[in-house]
Amino acid sequence: MKKLSELSLNELTRKKSMIKASLIAFAILGVLAALTLYFLKAKPILFIPLIVLPITWFPIFISLKAVSDEIKVRNSKTPATH
Repeated sequence: MKKLSELSLNELTRKKSMIKASLIAFAILGVLAALTLYFLKAKPILFIPLIVLPITWFPIFISLKAVSDEIKVRNSKTPATH
């Protein structure tokens, strides 16, 4: 896998969009799983994995921040033409 500094601005933008889409998909799946357990009247112990689930998203958030920061650096380096 290439380092962020080796990717073009277009590739970085696509990567950011892909990461955002995956986060949204994981969030939707988490909500659906919680609603399913709730409506099935599951025991409270079964909700523990759902409580821990957002912690597993931290690496995705960190990579999203890194890509966003790299895009900001690239945009600040390019001269603005008006």
